[in-house]
Amino acid sequence: MKPVSDLQDQGASHQKSWLRRRHVQDRLLHLIGSHSYQYLDMPILSPTDLFLRKSGGELASQMFSFLDPGSNSISLRPEFTAPIMLHYLEHANEVTLPARWHYAGPVFRYEGSRHEGSRHEASNPTSSGQFTQIGAELIGSTSVMADAELVGLAAEMLDDLNIQGYEIRLADLQVLHDLLDTVGISDRAKTFIISSIPELLNGDGDTSALLERARHLHLTGSSPHEHDLATAVAGLDDDQAKKVLRGFLRWSGGESVGLGQRDPEEVVQRLLQKIKGSDDRGGLAQAFNLVAKLARIHDEPAAAISQARAVLVPAGANLDALDRLSELVELLRWHPGLADNLVLDFGLAQGIAYYNGITLQVSHPDVSGSLGGGGRYDALARALGSPATVPALGFAYNLDLLTDLAGKNAASGISGPVDILNWPSSALVTSEGPENRNTALVAARELRQSGLRVELAVGDHTLSSALAYAAENSINQVVVAKQDGHSQSHQVGQSR
Repeated sequence: MKPVSDLQDQGASHQKSWLRRRHVQDRLLHLIGSHSYQYLDMPILSPTDLFLRKSGGELASQMFSFLDPGSNSISLRPEFTAPIMLHYLEHANEVTLPARWHYAGPVFRYEGSRHEGSRHEASNPTSSGQFTQIGAELIGSTSVMADAELVGLAAEMLDDLNIQGYEIRLADLQVLHDLLDTVGISDRAKTFIISSIPELLNGDGDTSALLERARHLHLTGSSPHEHDLATAVAGLDDDQAKKVLRGFLRWSGGESVGLGQRDPEEVVQRLLQKIKGSDDRGGLAQAFNLVAKLARIHDEPAAAISQARAVLVPAGANLDALDRLSELVELLRWHPGLADNLVLDFGLAQGIAYYNGITLQVSHPDVSGSLGGGGRYDALARALGSPATVPALGFAYNLDLLTDLAGKNAASGISGPVDILNWPSSALVTSEGPENRNTALVAARELRQSGLRVELAVGDHTLSSALAYAAENSINQVVVAKQDGHSQSHQVGQSR
């Protein structure tokens, strides 16, 4: 048995550690809140299917799941994004877009089978499988200003704790898809290739093993009866093709395609995917070669954009996503110090089940794995049952890792409590035009530093619409960013 003094010392140490983590949490929640994010408290237990639909099954081996007394499969939350999107969908009629929410709390993942580099790995969980996650989600905007806000906020949180030497890796999955579109392969093949990027980067350039695996997955090639069926349904739309395949199943008794115990409709759908989605081996090899060239680009932003353009232009790829990424990089120049910590990494292909645009991952040389990450997930709403696409993006950090890193820095200034979620005034910052967006970002930052709660307009506003929006959302003033770094303030309820 340990001496009483040892137990007391241990208890005091645990209390000090808890207080420190709570102070860091409160400090960061206040910082995120100053960007006009509302705190949202989410349940620890949710239906297992919610997380599986969100991740495409990626989280299945990491979740702590069990049956409740009603025989329903439920899980301890492994992340916050899916519950927050579901919350929006259930309250969409009550929510004004864009909606900004932030959160903090425990999440649970089995550490034995983590996928290094995935977005939901704001992790490095402890041996208990539990760690604390803190993050933010912005729902309802496709604007590049929304992307700039989230990436800048991710950096600002680290700067606020005086954590130095971090690296933010940034990419855009749409650039990869635009490149693959030039080859003309199926969506299944695209998903397979993007998920194989780690192997492409770690390998010696030989893709024969990956091509063989693609054959086993029926991405390339077909059996003789499948070739005959492909000829039979050539030129038919999916509904007509399914009628032909149902007739074939009835005629053959299902034996030719191995019906087994599966539902006939499931067999018809899978067979149609195989015979219509079979890709040419040569096309797949070409796609691997192009993606390998792009995925190896890892450099400071200007150089990386130039290198990526040198891959996309000869291939005849659409350059819209790359141009948008270049615009985002320019907008991020407003953030002090971010330029020294930002790299573009086109091999960053995390979370392919739900990411469709920018992705980011944050690392530090003193931490194994990632501090956190995030990205754009416009398709998640549909995966959760929405009839329409809902643009959204967000990021999350492992709060425990941030606390440890901040604790190593005597200048972190996190020893005392913070009076959180309390501001003397608020402002909406908008720009007079796209050419003044950088001025708006700088103005918003300066107003926050003066103690205000500031919302950055991520959509287009006239002065009258901005004043109306501010009045509706109890914002005290509207600040319009103009040319030459100037801005003009308008009190809500008054005209100037």
